[in-house]
Amino acid sequence: AANSNDSVNADFIKTYKYFTDEIKAQDYVSFLLNKNYYLFGPGSSAVISYDYNGEMPEDLVLYSNAFSYDLVETDYESVDDLVEVAGYFYPDFNPDLYISSIIENSITDADTNDIYRISYKYSNVNPVISITSAFEEGFETGLGKFDSTNIIGSKSWYASSYGSDFFAKMSGYQQDNEDWIISNPIVLGADASITLNFTHAIKYLNDQWDQLSVAISSDYDGSDIEGATWDVIDWGDVADTALLGSDYTFYSSGDIDISAYANSTIYIAFKYTSTTTNAATWEIKNVTVTPIVPVYAVTLGKAPIILYEYYQYSGSAWSKLDDVYCLNSEDYAGMGEPGDNNYFSSSIDPQNYLPTFLNAKYPTAGEGVSKIVVYNFFSDADDATLTIADEYTYETGSWVSSYAYVVQNTGKWAVSATTLKWVFDPTETFTMVSPDYQIICDWVAINEDAVYLPYSNTEIYYGASAYYENFDIRTGKWNADVFDEWKDAVEEAIGTILLPNKYPAATLQVNGVDMFYQVIFDTYSGSYSTYSMKFQVTKAGPEPEFTLVEGPILL
Repeated sequence: AANSNDSVNADFIKTYKYFTDEIKAQDYVSFLLNKNYYLFGPGSSAVISYDYNGEMPEDLVLYSNAFSYDLVETDYESVDDLVEVAGYFYPDFNPDLYISSIIENSITDADTNDIYRISYKYSNVNPVISITSAFEEGFETGLGKFDSTNIIGSKSWYASSYGSDFFAKMSGYQQDNEDWIISNPIVLGADASITLNFTHAIKYLNDQWDQLSVAISSDYDGSDIEGATWDVIDWGDVADTALLGSDYTFYSSGDIDISAYANSTIYIAFKYTSTTTNAATWEIKNVTVTPIVPVYAVTLGKAPIILYEYYQYSGSAWSKLDDVYCLNSEDYAGMGEPGDNNYFSSSIDPQNYLPTFLNAKYPTAGEGVSKIVVYNFFSDADDATLTIADEYTYETGSWVSSYAYVVQNTGKWAVSATTLKWVFDPTETFTMVSPDYQIICDWVAINEDAVYLPYSNTEIYYGASAYYENFDIRTGKWNADVFDEWKDAVEEAIGTILLPNKYPAATLQVNGVDMFYQVIFDTYSGSYSTYSMKFQVTKAGPEPEFTLVEGPILL
């Protein structure tokens, strides 16, 4: 490659397969020739055809080869509890409102003006999210959120019902028993007031309250009951009616304050014991702990897809690039055949699909509106899927791709006699003849003292002679008071007089490459010699300027 943006420009050429005004054929073809044809010497030349697009925006490669960042789980968590549980954005949470701040925290090594392609999950239908802020178990379907553990005896807790009542039930039937039902883990927040409430019915207890207990543990591991610390709730902390314990009437415990366990994960246990002389029947229903850390359940409204947006870093903040659109899986699917693999290819030409797609997506686009469209393209040559960025402009009722402006140019390259390297040569080459020298003589006649024009076709300010068709470089034949050497006089004569008058409409570039003029001229110093000078157009016409870049070279 040939300039300070070598890697970016090389990627551009590989991806787009043509040259632009900025990524010039003269640089990269020269590199190729010097790499592969380095044995060729001065006088060698080559005529090469190449694709060129003068309308192609210079920065499209910034989108096709942009840095990338995919939102991760913690990014969604940072937005909101609901987005965290869903795991994607949806209409109630517009990603445009959040992504800038997300990537500000997640991308820490971006440089000013860096462009990133951000991918994230999105559904255009809100999910149904239910929020449970209390632990509740009514035993309508078995023991539910409680597990039964038998320590002693043949009896165990089980789910039962009577009429409209559903409950967990345990009876020892005058046997020695120890049986527990223990809740699933209950996560508590930092709330100042947390309560436990349950409803129970007790019969045959005979005031043996030590046989029944309600306990809480914050260190139970889910299996080792004896190894856990269990804080037994004092029966004096429950409602008086809950202590009757003599029939099958259900009574509420009332709200039992368990705020001491805030910010903990707890287990609620109901422990039953009995003996051969006293065995109560204990029925429990409607166990609640309020509030708890919210528990969410998600029902998809529509499965999310991956979307892509482009963001640019200003050095202090990120902003979305609204004029860039990256196709997603639904876009490809909506086009038909491109949806088979989510890409275009040589047989699935994007130009047959994207103008129609853009008409539907931007139905109110006005004349001259442009959009950068980024899409996948499977390249047979690379055997890989490339990311392509293309600019489409709305012109006279349709979207036109920048590829429509690709043309084939032909350029000349030659091996330089001074560097022995291949160089691009768009040069207009000519040999000075009498009218060319006369242009210089006429200029001297008008602009300098008559002493410098001994004849109308010969002047001695620069040494040009239309009569002899050469520059006389002998002493006294050019103005040594102004010029240090004859070469300086000839450079000014050609560069500031001949070329501007001969080529008043000279342009800086031709087909995207710098324009040069190679001038061949004769000199006389007592003998004849032939030289060449090469000038570059450094200011376009109608008053062009030319700067010497090479020569004089003796031919």
